[in-house]
Amino acid sequence: MKKFLKITGFIIFILIISIIGFLCFISKPLPIGQQGLKAEELTDKIQAAINQKAWDTTAAISFSFRGNHNYLWDKKQDLVQVKWDDKKVIYNNKTLEGVAYEDKEKLTNSQKMDAIKKANDYFNNDSFWLIAPFKLRDAGTTRSIVMQDKQEALMVTYASGGSTPGDSYVWLVDENYLPKTWRMWVSIIPVGGLETSWEDWKTFPNNVKIATSHKGLLDLQLENVRTGQSIKEINNGVDPFTEL
Repeated sequence: MKKFLKITGFIIFILIISIIGFLCFISKPLPIGQQGLKAEELTDKIQAAINQKAWDTTAAISFSFRGNHNYLWDKKQDLVQVKWDDKKVIYNNKTLEGVAYEDKEKLTNSQKMDAIKKANDYFNNDSFWLIAPFKLRDAGTTRSIVMQDKQEALMVTYASGGSTPGDSYVWLVDENYLPKTWRMWVSIIPVGGLETSWEDWKTFPNNVKIATSHKGLLDLQLENVRTGQSIKEINNGVDPFTEL
């Protein structure tokens, strides 16, 4: 038995070393970018392609992420409803105050706070796959030009105060300046330069453009995407945030 455990432990050790070695092999160093006018001009072109101005005036968004996390977002007031499994959480994204339900039963005290925290973690992660192209000029970001695949690409670094502090994303665009892929150097992924596509771009009211599909290490889908100027407009006349 001891011999079996030793062999098993050795095999696990070898597998771990092999995985670490593979990750180190495919990992790429963060490119060195050049800040300045060219980076800002490329940012302008990307923002024009996705219609940043229309996004900025959009007041309400709903979407589903990977088929299980369902969101309703009052962007104007920064109020969020998240539904998953048997839970529903409605909260203020700035104060993290709100209400939470499990099987339609209202949660209280620590259970409520835990549910709100989990809902907010889901929202911060999942919504970034929808709104990242609109966050190129968020507070705390820097932009620079880097060369990728023999073309100029835009690197955006979130130094502080952003959704992913300290992380960098390199955007590669098509001939119309729509993002087609990004390469990530982020703290939660041990591989630098991991690439994911931005595709299936759809045009929504006010001509705002949103990518609804991502392909890479994991394939991600954004479904049931709707945009409008009020929650009632995109939620069958119902405003759940009156509960707050």
